[in-house]
Amino acid sequence: MIRMHNIQDHIKEALRPYYKDREKPDVFPSIFEINHQLYYYFTFAPAAEQLIMKEDGTVPYFHEIQEIALICNSYNVSIETIASIGKKWVESGKRENYEKLRNILRDAQKGLAPLPPDVEAAFHSYLRTADQIIDLQNAVQEAVDDAIIIWDRTNLQELATQQDQIDMRKCIVKMTRAAYKQNEIQLQTEKDRERVWEFVSSRRWPFNMSGWSVYFKLRPYQKNMMKNTPSNIREAEEVGRMVLEEDLPLEQHENVNDVWQHLRNPR
Repeated sequence: MIRMHNIQDHIKEALRPYYKDREKPDVFPSIFEINHQLYYYFTFAPAAEQLIMKEDGTVPYFHEIQEIALICNSYNVSIETIASIGKKWVESGKRENYEKLRNILRDAQKGLAPLPPDVEAAFHSYLRTADQIIDLQNAVQEAVDDAIIIWDRTNLQELATQQDQIDMRKCIVKMTRAAYKQNEIQLQTEKDRERVWEFVSSRRWPFNMSGWSVYFKLRPYQKNMMKNTPSNIREAEEVGRMVLEEDLPLEQHENVNDVWQHLRNPR
């Protein structure tokens, strides 16, 4: 892994004119290989600016590295997204929770039988929802695992390529698409879940321990699964925008000008 203490002296000297004493320069842990050229990618905390430098210590002009900057930034942002969002989604316990929900629903179908036809259909819909969310959570896990493999390998080799950036973006797209579909499925099946909940609630007869047991087990899911409220719809739309943004060519991202404006490479 490349760090400031182990980069070559001529790179440190070439970097010195581009930051102030109160700033702390840092270097991306890998050199970027793009179009058969090698580049360092520097940051300058607390300033939110970057500098791209060639391996020989020369600093290209802004117009020479506009595309390079987008590739470097995309790779860096992908890593930050995996660390801040992907890790949280993986560690949410969602897969285990929905595996538990699936068992609760299957037991309820048996314990509360016979079920009216509309309730039976609603139970099947609820079960499909749990199955789909589990499958999609597995996709989230796979995407995060694949991204970590890329990140670890490039750190070890101290080299990240344009193909690594493309592959990392594929992981982000896969992850965000799966999360978006999880939200979409919950919003689409709200009525079926409500029908199941109404039926379960109606079976809380005195001394009917089976009905009460299902009620208490199902209540957390009824409370926490997404409904068609303004806040939940906004949350789903935000994830949807992540999907759309990541699927676009880099030069069409909303942050293009922002990336370029924060470059310290000479104009």
